[in-house]
Amino acid sequence: MAKISLLIYPELHRIPPRERDAALGSARETPFDGLELAAIALGLALTAGATRYVVFDGLTHRIEAFLANFLLAVPLLAVLAGPFFVRRTRRGLQHYLRTHPSRGLQERGAQGQ
Repeated sequence: MAKISLLIYPELHRIPPRERDAALGSARETPFDGLELAAIALGLALTAGATRYVVFDGLTHRIEAFLANFLLAVPLLAVLAGPFFVRRTRRGLQHYLRTHPSRGLQERGAQGQ
């Protein structure tokens, strides 16, 4: 899991390993900006539109339609809205590095030795 985080958030390379969890937690509390909120709303609307279905008479058809919609909605939301959650966290990590400059410098100095 840590390797995936390092790929998604390259800013973590500049933060000492023992502080990365705290930095990520702080970054994830960063408020969304207008673009991110608008894009997430659009992603939700597109997903809702793509997963609309007509309810059939039988209960079996309803369950099948629900499962099919769920299996379609999860990856659609991950693709349409997920990048904006990542963007918000990356902005938060950049803010963390600006407000804690010595921590990033300490890590770079340790790597150079």
